[in-house]
Amino acid sequence: MAVTVTHVNITSPDMTETTITGFIPSGFTSKRHEGFVIQGQTTLVAEYNVSASSGYYLEPQSSAGNGVEVFYVVRLANAAWENYYSWQVTDTYYTGANSAYIESSNVKIFYTPPINVPGLDPDPIPPEGGFAAHLHDIRFNYIEGTIGGSTSKLMNVSILKPTLSPSETQSITLSSSGTGNATIKVLKENVNGTDYTHSYKFSDNTWVAKASGLQSKLLNFTNEHLKNGMTEAVVMPSTNESKTYSVVLTAGTLALEATVPDALGELTFDTVQNVRTTFEPEADTGITVAGSFNTSYRPEMTSTFVKYPFTFVYTKANGSDTMTLDRQPTASDITGQLQVETIDAELTTAGGTGNVIPLASTDGLKVGMQIQDWNYTKGLRSNSRIPSGAVIASINAGVSVTIKNATTGSAVQAQAISAEKAGLGQERMLF
Repeated sequence: MAVTVTHVNITSPDMTETTITGFIPSGFTSKRHEGFVIQGQTTLVAEYNVSASSGYYLEPQSSAGNGVEVFYVVRLANAAWENYYSWQVTDTYYTGANSAYIESSNVKIFYTPPINVPGLDPDPIPPEGGFAAHLHDIRFNYIEGTIGGSTSKLMNVSILKPTLSPSETQSITLSSSGTGNATIKVLKENVNGTDYTHSYKFSDNTWVAKASGLQSKLLNFTNEHLKNGMTEAVVMPSTNESKTYSVVLTAGTLALEATVPDALGELTFDTVQNVRTTFEPEADTGITVAGSFNTSYRPEMTSTFVKYPFTFVYTKANGSDTMTLDRQPTASDITGQLQVETIDAELTTAGGTGNVIPLASTDGLKVGMQIQDWNYTKGLRSNSRIPSGAVIASINAGVSVTIKNATTGSAVQAQAISAEKAGLGQERMLF
């Protein structure tokens, strides 16, 4: 074994360590620690050193990145004492060329006797079986790795924001299990998500059209990056538009972990337009209406709240002393509410009808509302079947909606889905 675990003898206060068997399944080592501690005082009751042999290291195990993960095994008999134990893990790194790797970890376990806690104060005494009768159980895990092994990979890639406004900066964080290199590309997708139109040039923060060549950046992971990871910044275009972008990695001397995106549509984020809404009263029989107001510019697909006062004058007529105020039938009857609707028939592109979306219900939908592929936004599909920037062009009540491009007004084609999935209610659209 490339890892050695040794316990440190504690003399103040004196702790007796005894190896025991049968407490947990075979293949694991257990030690019982016995001694007396001062009431109400945090005391060191167990200490271990976990050391990797030459050529090996301890892989980071916890959220803090330590070489050892410590945890309390909760049982019915011991659960009440869990919060009275604590621990500290201190890592020692190799020096020189391997300074990014953990050579050993020191684990210290502390106990603080509870005071004035019914059932826990005083602590169980030896004639009663002590803590052994209550199965107090703290364990730790470690994983050994080979320094410079052939398994070094780019392990993880993540983005800071799923949605950005124009000119905002996106942060991409990457981590690897060893030194080496890989190539990153950030691509602006076309309306159907099947290809890219522009790629990001990291050297001058510009977006280059596909015809002018694919832009990429070679990432070199050093020992320092093994500790802290690597972050790349991408400045979004200033154009006020709704677009989808993909982060794509290509293996170099570092292989790619299976979860690392290596194709269009696997790790995506969006930019959204800044829009505003105009509210205008609708004329009705017997009511005189006037005026309108605008909301402030906000990124689309976000909510806003506006309080708007109104006045009315009631004129008594025909000797009546009563009046009735009725709100409009639909409670949320504005363009821009957020709702999900289920496709209830097969969607095809045959005969140029792909811009018609058959729906189980059209209640609450309005012309001009943006439409997105719900399955795609939830990560259930790799590509969107609805082009970026599509909006409702017309509504066939209770039957379907027709979509168009929000900028040009021209019809767009949606991609097909199966009749089987539509019949099962598995295909949805986000409005």
